[in-house]
Amino acid sequence: MNDSFFSAFSARPELARSFAALLRDLNGGSVPQRTKELIALMVGWLNACDYCTCVHEEIARKLGIDAETLASLGDFARSPHFSPAERAALSATVALTREPRALPPPVWDALRAEYDEGGCLEVLAAIGLNNAISRMSNALGLSAENATSPAR
Repeated sequence: MNDSFFSAFSARPELARSFAALLRDLNGGSVPQRTKELIALMVGWLNACDYCTCVHEEIARKLGIDAETLASLGDFARSPHFSPAERAALSATVALTREPRALPPPVWDALRAEYDEGGCLEVLAAIGLNNAISRMSNALGLSAENATSPAR
């Protein structure tokens, strides 16, 4: 099997281009890149995607997220390392990754309290896209040993 997410698409390069375009578009907007990387890391962790977890830990470190913050991701709701906006985004990440049919009303309320309509959409898009990538990476058998950060 190919050793990276994008090289796995060698038989369908148009799909690789589409995913790359979505990732580029997601990097814009009003939600901080740090928050989007925390979302990606949480999704990878929840989906047991070693490849994604490795890639996004590397990116998070390059963004300046320290090891203590990364280590407390599993307890984000109580950790002082996360802002209220990050907690709201991570709560939505956990909720949608575990139960993709809807956000519970308290999670929606917390998300809307921290983000405007566009920000809420960015958070949901980050959650959805990273779930697709992590689940596909697992299905393709991509391993952490071959993980390299994608062009983002």
